[in-house]
Amino acid sequence: MQMPQGNPLLLSHTLQELLARDTVQVELIPEKKGLFLKHVEYEVSSQRFKSSVYRRYNDFVVFQEMLLHKFPYRMVPALPPKRMLGADREFIEARRRALKRFVNLVARHPLFSEDVVLKLFLSFSGSDVQNKLKESAQCVGDEFLNCKLATRAKDFLPADIQAQFAISRELIRNIY
Repeated sequence: MQMPQGNPLLLSHTLQELLARDTVQVELIPEKKGLFLKHVEYEVSSQRFKSSVYRRYNDFVVFQEMLLHKFPYRMVPALPPKRMLGADREFIEARRRALKRFVNLVARHPLFSEDVVLKLFLSFSGSDVQNKLKESAQCVGDEFLNCKLATRAKDFLPADIQAQFAISRELIRNIY
């Protein structure tokens, strides 16, 4: 079995190329919003899209859910945990740093960086960003429904895949 040209299992980008895709800043807005239930807002700025938008933690959650929906076979970075009560400055600062790391990983990912969900998240300045994100992913299935590689997926498997499975099954049986 011959490996097709341009193996999609190999990353064809250098670290410098990935880092140059975008740099996203996530800054804490000093005053809390809301009448009764106070919440924290972040200013998210993208060099690539030359945009600056305000996002709540829940906006990041919906953004991550849409990525998981569109890219179920990819490793989408995890979000930092949410704390309902008693979020002190130390916790909020640690979460801000983790949100910045999350959005930069997504913005520099070869596939995620070209998706409309990322562009909406980083540049849409309306108040209903969560609905916009959901609408953008609503009619689209996962990435392999429209992928040219899906029909050739078997070509990328090792020739001895059945033997590898048999060895793995035997190891699991012995461990069990």
